[in-house]
Amino acid sequence: MNKKEIFIIIIVFILSSLILVVGRKPYSIYAKVLGVNKQEKVPKRLYNVYLGGKSIGVINSKKELEDYIDSKKQDIKDKYNISKVYAPNDLKIVKEVTYNEEISSIEDIYNKIISLRGNSSFTIDGYIVHIDGYEETTEDGEKIVKEPVTLYVLDKDLFKDAVIKTIKAFIEEDTYNAYMDKTQKPLEDNDIGSIIDNIYISSKIDIEEGRIPIDDNIFTDLNQLSKYLLFGTLEDQEQYTVKIGDTIDDIANNNKLSVNEFLIANSTITSANDLLYPGQNVNLGLIKPQFRLVLVKTVKENKVIDRSVVYKNDSNQYAGYEKVEQEGHDGLSLVTTTLKIVNGQIEDTQNISDVEITPASDKVIVRGTKRRYESMPDNTQVPVDVGSWRWPTNPGYTISSPFSWRGSKHHDGVDIGGLGYGSPIKAANNGVVVQSNYNGYNGNWIAIKHSNGYYTYYGHLAKRYKQVGDVVFAGDIIGGMGQSGYATGVHLHFGLSVGFPYRSGSYWLNPMSLY
Repeated sequence: MNKKEIFIIIIVFILSSLILVVGRKPYSIYAKVLGVNKQEKVPKRLYNVYLGGKSIGVINSKKELEDYIDSKKQDIKDKYNISKVYAPNDLKIVKEVTYNEEISSIEDIYNKIISLRGNSSFTIDGYIVHIDGYEETTEDGEKIVKEPVTLYVLDKDLFKDAVIKTIKAFIEEDTYNAYMDKTQKPLEDNDIGSIIDNIYISSKIDIEEGRIPIDDNIFTDLNQLSKYLLFGTLEDQEQYTVKIGDTIDDIANNNKLSVNEFLIANSTITSANDLLYPGQNVNLGLIKPQFRLVLVKTVKENKVIDRSVVYKNDSNQYAGYEKVEQEGHDGLSLVTTTLKIVNGQIEDTQNISDVEITPASDKVIVRGTKRRYESMPDNTQVPVDVGSWRWPTNPGYTISSPFSWRGSKHHDGVDIGGLGYGSPIKAANNGVVVQSNYNGYNGNWIAIKHSNGYYTYYGHLAKRYKQVGDVVFAGDIIGGMGQSGYATGVHLHFGLSVGFPYRSGSYWLNPMSLY
């Protein structure tokens, strides 16, 4: 052992003795002698707080932060009548082993949350409602895209009650209750009336329990939620004050609503024939339901069987000449129809049965067939004079959409359905076919020019039996009812225009004005 080693042993012995005497730890003194780093940190178990994936500090207790947040949000608890408020959904408190000795106070972390997210980022217990969106194409070729909807409620029964209240805007309450209670009176053989076969929502709806942010609109009021589900907004709907002489039809048409849309927006008014009183306030809001409500119903009603018109041709008289030889009479039939109605609009019709009650008797008309033509401004030769206007389909039909406003766009014709694919479509009057074509919107369509300046239009045909230049007389079969182009269900789109359809200067009239 050399002198240096002996010297170190003596020094260590002396230092150890001093420590034993004074009772102090030797770290600061002998660590230097032995080469130990006094700056080395000891790992600790703490909680790292992340907001949006970024650390905003380290704390000792997760529970202390959660309790502090809850204690600072008494106003939220009072507003929603709840007992607990939680951190924002993107705040994560993670237990970690760390060397970080800079521990934040609970108040500092809370203030950072307020600074970065604001006062309204905190959450409460509730329910998250997801309503799937959908896309559909109207028969006008317009694509309607309904985006998905997310709603927040504190009570899932509130959402259920709001859905029922919204459904009752489309279906009379007594009718709905009878369906739900299974107390609907069944339709017997000769009964007139209707019965609901099914009510369902075709949109997918999911409800999950979770933490909901207080900065989003949390529905707590039944009327507000049902209003949103019906109109797609919580904004006040435009209103109109009824004046003397106003009718539902006039108010709806003047404000670009169909009568049906008007009735849905004003659920206390149950019929288009209801009388309004001066000073009454009515809603003019355009409905935008947040889900697809499907109603399937069976309707039994007596329908007139239009007497057939039988012509006796007289080649000595010019086209347009008519003389009634036998008046005949209309008949009556009991027609059973199934309707599929989506958000208040008839989407499809199917006749189930058509039972004749009283047979019709033919009307016999002697008509001239001697052709005398006149040249129209576009040089089309059209038979002179017009005979009686004829309905373009067989009897037993259903008008699924009238000539009116529909979803803020005007429906420039009458949709006639219920007779089945391929049922005959007839010329409404004497004339010449000026268009027989196909396009993506109207499918197979035919336009007929009449000598009085009118044009009749027949869309969505299954087949076209007439071509451009063909001369037709009232009642001639020109095609078959179909669903070509953009069409919801099998039907005929029947239009009446002054001027060539869809050309500049032309305009549409209500075809029902002819009958």
